[in-house]
Amino acid sequence: MQKVYLLIILCFSVNIVLAQRYSPVIAQQVKKVANIPEKLLTYEDFGPKFTGSLANSLVNKWLTTYYQNLGYQVVQDSFKVRNQWASNIIIEKLGADTSTWVIVGAHYDSVTDSYGANDNGSGVVATMEIARLIAEIPTQLSVRIINFSAEEQGLLGSEHYVANTLNPNDNISVMLNLDQLGGTRYQDNSKITCERDEGNRVSTNDEMSFKKTDTLAQIFRDYTVLEPVFGPAFSTDYMPFEKNGYVITGIYQESDYSFFSHSLSDRVFNMDTDATSQVIQGALAASLYFARPLDNGSVSSNFFLFPNPAKSNFHFLVDGQDKVLYKLYNSIGQEVASEEVFVGTKIPVPSVSNGLYTFSIYTIEESYINSTKLIIAR
Repeated sequence: MQKVYLLIILCFSVNIVLAQRYSPVIAQQVKKVANIPEKLLTYEDFGPKFTGSLANSLVNKWLTTYYQNLGYQVVQDSFKVRNQWASNIIIEKLGADTSTWVIVGAHYDSVTDSYGANDNGSGVVATMEIARLIAEIPTQLSVRIINFSAEEQGLLGSEHYVANTLNPNDNISVMLNLDQLGGTRYQDNSKITCERDEGNRVSTNDEMSFKKTDTLAQIFRDYTVLEPVFGPAFSTDYMPFEKNGYVITGIYQESDYSFFSHSLSDRVFNMDTDATSQVIQGALAASLYFARPLDNGSVSSNFFLFPNPAKSNFHFLVDGQDKVLYKLYNSIGQEVASEEVFVGTKIPVPSVSNGLYTFSIYTIEESYINSTKLIIAR
Protein backbone atom coordinates (compact mmCIF):
# COMPACT_ATOMS: atom_id res chain seq x y z
CA MET A 1 0.00 0.00 0.00
CA GLN A 2 2.90 2.36 0.69
CA LYS A 3 3.97 1.95 -2.94
CA VAL A 4 0.45 2.84 -4.08
CA TYR A 5 0.50 6.06 -2.04
CA LEU A 6 3.93 6.94 -3.38
CA LEU A 7 2.80 6.27 -6.93
CA ILE A 8 -0.23 8.53 -6.47
CA ILE A 9 1.89 11.32 -5.07
CA LEU A 10 4.30 11.05 -8.01
CA CYS A 11 1.63 10.68 -10.68
CA PHE A 12 -0.59 13.45 -9.45
CA SER A 13 1.86 16.03 -8.16
CA VAL A 14 1.78 17.63 -11.61
CA ASN A 15 -2.01 17.86 -11.40
CA ILE A 16 -2.19 19.41 -7.95
CA VAL A 17 -1.91 22.92 -9.37
CA LEU A 18 -4.88 22.27 -11.64
CA ALA A 19 -6.86 20.67 -8.84
CA GLN A 20 -6.23 23.63 -6.58
CA ARG A 21 -7.14 26.03 -9.38
CA TYR A 22 -10.67 24.65 -9.69
CA SER A 23 -13.08 25.98 -7.05
CA PRO A 24 -16.59 24.63 -6.43
CA VAL A 25 -17.47 28.02 -4.90
CA ILE A 26 -16.65 29.73 -8.19
CA ALA A 27 -18.37 26.99 -10.20
CA GLN A 28 -21.56 27.46 -8.21
CA GLN A 29 -21.60 31.22 -8.83
CA VAL A 30 -20.84 30.76 -12.54
CA LYS A 31 -24.01 28.68 -12.91
CA LYS A 32 -26.05 31.65 -11.62
CA VAL A 33 -25.20 33.95 -14.53
CA ALA A 34 -28.63 34.71 -16.00
CA ASN A 35 -30.81 36.93 -18.19
CA ILE A 36 -27.98 38.21 -20.36
CA PRO A 37 -30.08 38.95 -23.49
CA GLU A 38 -32.63 40.86 -21.42
CA LYS A 39 -29.98 43.05 -19.82
CA LEU A 40 -28.33 43.66 -23.20
CA LEU A 41 -31.66 44.73 -24.72
CA THR A 42 -32.29 47.12 -21.84
CA TYR A 43 -28.88 48.70 -22.44
CA GLU A 44 -29.48 48.87 -26.19
CA ASP A 45 -32.88 50.51 -25.79
CA PHE A 46 -31.33 53.67 -24.32
CA GLY A 47 -30.03 54.41 -27.83
CA PRO A 48 -26.58 55.79 -28.73
CA LYS A 49 -24.75 56.63 -25.49
CA PHE A 50 -22.01 59.05 -26.49
CA THR A 51 -20.56 60.99 -23.59
CA GLY A 52 -22.61 64.08 -22.76
CA SER A 53 -25.81 62.69 -24.27
CA LEU A 54 -29.11 62.16 -22.44
CA ALA A 55 -28.82 58.42 -23.15
CA ASN A 56 -25.40 58.31 -21.50
CA SER A 57 -26.83 60.03 -18.44
CA LEU A 58 -29.78 57.64 -18.32
CA VAL A 59 -27.48 54.61 -18.49
CA ASN A 60 -25.49 56.10 -15.62
CA LYS A 61 -28.68 56.37 -13.55
CA TRP A 62 -29.75 52.85 -14.53
CA LEU A 63 -26.43 51.35 -13.44
CA THR A 64 -26.31 53.44 -10.28
CA THR A 65 -29.77 52.26 -9.22
CA TYR A 66 -28.91 48.66 -10.07
CA TYR A 67 -25.75 48.70 -7.94
CA GLN A 68 -27.47 50.49 -5.07
CA ASN A 69 -30.23 47.88 -5.06
CA LEU A 70 -27.52 45.25 -4.62
CA GLY A 71 -26.32 47.11 -1.52
CA TYR A 72 -23.28 48.89 -2.98
CA GLN A 73 -22.30 52.47 -2.29
CA VAL A 74 -21.85 54.14 -5.68
CA VAL A 75 -19.21 56.81 -6.30
CA GLN A 76 -19.53 59.14 -9.29
CA ASP A 77 -15.99 59.99 -10.43
CA SER A 78 -16.75 63.14 -12.44
CA PHE A 79 -14.58 64.94 -15.00
CA LYS A 80 -15.02 67.35 -17.90
CA VAL A 81 -14.97 66.44 -21.57
CA ARG A 82 -15.11 69.47 -23.89
CA ASN A 83 -17.03 71.56 -21.37
CA GLN A 84 -19.44 68.72 -20.57
CA TRP A 85 -19.45 66.64 -17.42
CA ALA A 86 -18.91 62.90 -17.57
CA SER A 87 -18.70 60.34 -14.77
CA ASN A 88 -17.06 57.02 -14.12
CA ILE A 89 -19.17 54.77 -11.89
CA ILE A 90 -17.25 53.06 -9.07
CA ILE A 91 -18.37 50.39 -6.60
CA GLU A 92 -16.30 48.33 -4.17
CA LYS A 93 -16.61 44.93 -2.55
CA LEU A 94 -14.23 44.76 0.39
CA GLY A 95 -12.18 41.66 1.08
CA ALA A 96 -10.13 40.66 4.11
CA ASP A 97 -7.28 42.73 2.64
CA THR A 98 -8.62 46.24 2.04
CA SER A 99 -5.35 47.55 0.63
CA THR A 100 -4.99 45.11 -2.28
CA TRP A 101 -7.42 45.34 -5.17
CA VAL A 102 -8.64 43.53 -8.22
CA ILE A 103 -10.01 46.17 -10.60
CA VAL A 104 -12.65 45.09 -13.12
CA GLY A 105 -13.41 47.70 -15.76
CA ALA A 106 -15.86 48.16 -18.65
CA HIS A 107 -16.84 51.39 -20.39
CA TYR A 108 -20.54 52.26 -20.67
CA ASP A 109 -20.39 54.91 -23.41
CA SER A 110 -20.74 54.31 -27.15
CA VAL A 111 -19.78 56.26 -30.25
CA THR A 112 -22.22 58.86 -31.57
CA ASP A 113 -23.99 56.65 -34.11
CA SER A 114 -24.08 53.32 -32.30
CA TYR A 115 -26.44 51.51 -29.96
CA GLY A 116 -23.30 49.91 -28.54
CA ALA A 117 -24.91 46.57 -27.67
CA ASN A 118 -21.62 44.75 -28.09
CA ASP A 119 -19.26 47.71 -27.71
CA ASN A 120 -19.73 47.90 -24.86
CA GLY A 121 -23.07 46.73 -23.56
CA SER A 122 -21.55 43.27 -23.29
CA GLY A 123 -18.86 44.51 -20.90
CA VAL A 124 -21.40 46.53 -18.90
CA VAL A 125 -23.70 43.54 -18.45
CA ALA A 126 -20.66 41.51 -17.38
CA THR A 127 -19.86 43.99 -14.60
CA MET A 128 -23.53 43.94 -13.55
CA GLU A 129 -23.47 40.16 -13.18
CA ILE A 130 -20.07 40.20 -11.47
CA ALA A 131 -21.33 42.77 -8.96
CA ARG A 132 -24.43 40.68 -8.28
CA LEU A 133 -22.68 37.35 -7.87
CA ILE A 134 -19.61 38.35 -5.86
CA ALA A 135 -21.55 40.44 -3.34
CA GLU A 136 -21.90 37.74 -0.68
CA ILE A 137 -18.74 35.71 -1.38
CA PRO A 138 -15.99 36.45 1.17
CA THR A 139 -12.67 37.07 -0.57
CA GLN A 140 -9.10 37.71 0.49
CA LEU A 141 -8.59 40.66 -1.86
CA SER A 142 -10.96 43.55 -2.43
CA VAL A 143 -12.72 44.10 -5.76
CA ARG A 144 -13.34 47.47 -7.39
CA ILE A 145 -15.71 47.59 -10.37
CA ILE A 146 -15.50 50.65 -12.60
CA ASN A 147 -17.76 51.55 -15.51
CA PHE A 148 -15.77 54.14 -17.42
CA SER A 149 -17.22 56.91 -19.55
CA ALA A 150 -15.60 58.65 -22.55
CA GLU A 151 -13.64 55.57 -23.60
CA GLU A 152 -14.67 56.12 -27.21
CA GLN A 153 -13.26 59.66 -27.11
CA GLY A 154 -9.76 58.44 -26.32
CA LEU A 155 -9.85 56.53 -23.01
CA LEU A 156 -10.61 59.80 -21.22
CA GLY A 157 -12.48 58.22 -18.31
CA SER A 158 -9.76 55.72 -17.46
CA GLU A 159 -7.06 58.35 -18.04
CA HIS A 160 -8.83 60.62 -15.56
CA TYR A 161 -9.27 57.82 -13.04
CA VAL A 162 -5.63 56.71 -13.05
CA ALA A 163 -4.27 60.26 -12.99
CA ASN A 164 -6.65 61.81 -10.45
CA THR A 165 -8.75 59.28 -8.53
CA LEU A 166 -6.76 56.10 -8.02
CA ASN A 167 -4.99 56.12 -4.66
CA PRO A 168 -1.26 55.60 -5.36
CA ASN A 169 -1.05 53.67 -2.08
CA ASP A 170 -3.50 51.04 -3.32
CA ASN A 171 -1.84 47.77 -4.25
CA ILE A 172 -3.43 46.75 -7.58
CA SER A 173 -3.09 43.00 -8.05
CA VAL A 174 -4.48 43.14 -11.59
CA MET A 175 -6.72 45.28 -13.79
CA LEU A 176 -9.14 43.08 -15.78
CA ASN A 177 -10.77 44.91 -18.70
CA LEU A 178 -14.00 43.78 -20.37
CA ASP A 179 -14.63 45.28 -23.80
CA GLN A 180 -16.63 43.77 -26.68
CA LEU A 181 -17.45 40.30 -25.39
CA GLY A 182 -20.52 39.61 -27.46
CA GLY A 183 -19.52 37.31 -30.28
CA THR A 184 -20.88 37.70 -33.81
CA ARG A 185 -24.10 36.05 -34.93
CA TYR A 186 -23.66 33.15 -37.38
CA GLN A 187 -19.88 33.07 -36.87
CA ASP A 188 -17.70 30.65 -34.95
CA ASN A 189 -17.64 31.99 -31.40
CA SER A 190 -16.01 29.02 -29.73
CA LYS A 191 -12.86 31.01 -28.87
CA ILE A 192 -12.17 33.98 -26.61
CA THR A 193 -9.17 36.27 -26.80
CA CYS A 194 -7.27 36.73 -23.54
CA GLU A 195 -5.25 39.92 -23.85
CA ARG A 196 -1.83 40.49 -22.34
CA ASP A 197 0.72 43.28 -22.11
CA GLU A 198 3.25 42.64 -24.87
CA GLY A 199 5.75 45.48 -24.53
CA ASN A 200 3.71 48.65 -24.35
CA ARG A 201 4.72 51.88 -22.57
CA VAL A 202 6.14 50.05 -19.53
CA SER A 203 8.04 46.77 -19.84
CA THR A 204 8.43 45.86 -16.17
CA ASN A 205 4.79 44.77 -15.90
CA ASP A 206 4.88 42.46 -18.95
CA GLU A 207 5.98 39.29 -17.19
CA MET A 208 3.26 39.45 -14.55
CA SER A 209 0.67 40.31 -17.21
CA PHE A 210 1.67 37.14 -19.08
CA LYS A 211 1.23 35.11 -15.89
CA LYS A 212 -2.14 36.64 -15.06
CA THR A 213 -3.31 36.11 -18.63
CA ASP A 214 -2.14 32.49 -18.58
CA THR A 215 -4.27 32.09 -15.45
CA LEU A 216 -7.17 33.85 -17.17
CA ALA A 217 -6.95 31.38 -20.05
CA GLN A 218 -6.97 28.41 -17.67
CA ILE A 219 -10.01 29.85 -15.90
CA PHE A 220 -11.88 29.90 -19.21
CA ARG A 221 -10.92 26.28 -19.79
CA ASP A 222 -12.09 25.32 -16.30
CA TYR A 223 -15.42 27.16 -16.11
CA THR A 224 -16.65 27.66 -19.69
CA VAL A 225 -16.85 25.79 -22.99
CA LEU A 226 -14.75 28.44 -24.74
CA GLU A 227 -11.23 27.88 -26.05
CA PRO A 228 -8.86 30.70 -25.00
CA VAL A 229 -6.43 32.24 -27.47
CA PHE A 230 -3.93 35.00 -26.75
CA GLY A 231 -3.74 38.49 -28.17
CA PRO A 232 -1.98 41.77 -27.39
CA ALA A 233 -3.45 44.47 -25.18
CA PHE A 234 -4.33 47.61 -27.11
CA SER A 235 -6.61 50.64 -27.32
CA THR A 236 -9.02 50.26 -24.40
CA ASP A 237 -9.32 51.21 -20.75
CA TYR A 238 -6.48 49.11 -19.37
CA MET A 239 -3.90 51.18 -21.28
CA PRO A 240 -3.73 54.11 -18.79
CA PHE A 241 -3.12 51.52 -16.07
CA GLU A 242 -0.40 49.84 -18.14
CA LYS A 243 1.51 53.04 -18.81
CA ASN A 244 1.52 53.75 -15.07
CA GLY A 245 3.10 50.39 -14.33
CA TYR A 246 0.07 48.36 -13.24
CA VAL A 247 -0.48 44.73 -14.25
CA ILE A 248 -3.26 44.33 -16.81
CA THR A 249 -5.18 41.63 -18.63
CA GLY A 250 -8.38 41.65 -20.63
CA ILE A 251 -11.04 39.76 -22.56
CA TYR A 252 -12.10 40.45 -26.16
CA GLN A 253 -14.20 38.40 -28.55
CA GLU A 254 -12.28 36.44 -31.15
CA SER A 255 -14.78 36.53 -34.03
CA ASP A 256 -14.86 39.45 -36.49
CA TYR A 257 -17.45 42.12 -35.61
CA SER A 258 -16.05 44.87 -37.83
CA PHE A 259 -19.10 44.96 -40.12
CA PHE A 260 -21.32 46.06 -37.18
CA SER A 261 -18.84 47.82 -34.90
CA HIS A 262 -19.23 51.57 -34.27
CA SER A 263 -22.44 51.73 -36.28
CA LEU A 264 -26.20 51.66 -35.84
CA SER A 265 -25.93 47.93 -36.59
CA ASP A 266 -24.28 47.23 -33.23
CA ARG A 267 -27.47 45.62 -31.96
CA VAL A 268 -28.25 42.55 -29.89
CA PHE A 269 -29.67 40.75 -32.93
CA ASN A 270 -26.19 40.81 -34.51
CA MET A 271 -24.59 39.21 -31.46
CA ASP A 272 -24.24 35.60 -30.32
CA THR A 273 -25.85 35.93 -26.90
CA ASP A 274 -25.11 32.30 -25.96
CA ALA A 275 -21.41 33.00 -26.48
CA THR A 276 -21.80 36.29 -24.60
CA SER A 277 -23.17 34.40 -21.60
CA GLN A 278 -20.21 32.02 -21.68
CA VAL A 279 -17.75 34.92 -21.76
CA ILE A 280 -19.52 36.59 -18.84
CA GLN A 281 -19.32 33.34 -16.90
CA GLY A 282 -15.57 33.34 -17.52
CA ALA A 283 -15.27 37.00 -16.52
CA LEU A 284 -17.10 36.27 -13.27
CA ALA A 285 -14.90 33.23 -12.58
CA ALA A 286 -11.77 35.30 -13.22
CA SER A 287 -12.91 38.13 -10.96
CA LEU A 288 -13.57 35.71 -8.12
CA TYR A 289 -10.43 33.68 -8.69
CA PHE A 290 -8.19 36.74 -8.74
CA ALA A 291 -9.88 37.95 -5.52
CA ARG A 292 -9.31 34.53 -3.81
CA PRO A 293 -12.57 33.24 -2.27
CA LEU A 294 -12.26 32.40 1.41
CA ASP A 295 -13.32 29.12 3.01
CA ASN A 296 -14.93 30.95 5.91
CA GLY A 297 -17.80 31.80 3.63
CA SER A 298 -18.99 28.22 3.98
CA VAL A 299 -21.74 26.98 6.27
CA SER A 300 -19.30 25.05 8.44
CA SER A 301 -15.55 25.19 8.92
CA ASN A 302 -15.44 21.90 10.87
CA PHE A 303 -15.20 19.37 8.06
CA PHE A 304 -13.35 16.06 8.40
CA LEU A 305 -13.00 13.21 5.89
CA PHE A 306 -11.38 9.86 6.70
CA PRO A 307 -9.64 7.64 5.81
CA ASN A 308 -7.74 9.69 3.28
CA PRO A 309 -6.40 8.12 1.05
CA ALA A 310 -9.56 6.00 0.69
CA LYS A 311 -9.57 2.45 -0.66
CA SER A 312 -13.13 1.14 -0.63
CA ASN A 313 -15.14 3.33 1.78
CA PHE A 314 -14.83 6.64 3.59
CA HIS A 315 -16.77 8.80 6.08
CA PHE A 316 -17.02 12.51 6.63
CA LEU A 317 -18.26 14.72 9.46
CA VAL A 318 -19.48 18.30 9.21
CA ASP A 319 -21.12 20.50 11.84
CA GLY A 320 -24.76 21.45 11.53
CA GLN A 321 -25.76 19.04 8.76
CA ASP A 322 -27.61 15.71 8.76
CA LYS A 323 -27.93 15.01 5.05
CA VAL A 324 -25.93 16.61 2.25
CA LEU A 325 -25.22 16.34 -1.44
CA TYR A 326 -21.62 15.48 -2.23
CA LYS A 327 -19.92 16.07 -5.58
CA LEU A 328 -16.55 14.72 -6.69
CA TYR A 329 -14.47 16.72 -9.18
CA ASN A 330 -11.40 15.56 -11.07
CA SER A 331 -8.23 17.62 -11.57
CA ILE A 332 -9.69 19.62 -14.47
CA GLY A 333 -12.90 20.45 -12.67
CA GLN A 334 -15.21 17.87 -14.23
CA GLU A 335 -17.89 16.45 -11.95
CA VAL A 336 -17.36 12.68 -11.91
CA ALA A 337 -19.71 11.58 -9.12
CA SER A 338 -22.49 12.94 -6.91
CA GLU A 339 -24.93 11.52 -4.35
CA GLU A 340 -27.15 12.59 -1.47
CA VAL A 341 -25.82 10.99 1.72
CA PHE A 342 -26.29 11.14 5.47
CA VAL A 343 -23.38 12.67 7.39
CA GLY A 344 -21.29 10.07 9.23
CA THR A 345 -22.42 7.05 7.22
CA LYS A 346 -20.05 4.78 5.31
CA ILE A 347 -19.78 5.90 1.66
CA PRO A 348 -18.50 3.53 -1.02
CA VAL A 349 -15.65 4.97 -3.08
CA PRO A 350 -17.13 5.94 -6.49
CA SER A 351 -16.17 3.99 -9.60
CA VAL A 352 -13.46 6.34 -10.77
CA SER A 353 -9.76 5.87 -11.39
CA ASN A 354 -7.19 6.26 -8.63
CA GLY A 355 -6.05 9.80 -8.12
CA LEU A 356 -6.51 13.17 -6.48
CA TYR A 357 -10.00 14.69 -6.41
CA THR A 358 -11.87 17.64 -4.94
CA PHE A 359 -14.62 16.40 -2.61
CA SER A 360 -17.29 19.09 -2.10
CA ILE A 361 -20.45 19.04 -0.03
CA TYR A 362 -23.63 21.07 -0.52
CA THR A 363 -27.00 21.36 1.15
CA ILE A 364 -29.78 19.38 -0.53
CA GLU A 365 -30.79 22.70 -2.13
CA GLU A 366 -27.23 22.82 -3.59
CA SER A 367 -25.85 25.68 -1.51
CA TYR A 368 -22.10 25.20 -1.11
CA ILE A 369 -20.82 24.13 2.33
CA ASN A 370 -17.17 23.10 2.09
CA SER A 371 -14.49 21.17 0.15
CA THR A 372 -11.42 19.08 0.77
CA LYS A 373 -8.99 16.97 -1.22
CA LEU A 374 -9.63 13.22 -1.46
CA ILE A 375 -7.08 10.69 -2.66
CA ILE A 376 -8.55 7.47 -4.02
CA ALA A 377 -6.03 4.59 -3.81
CA ARG A 378 -7.41 1.10 -4.28
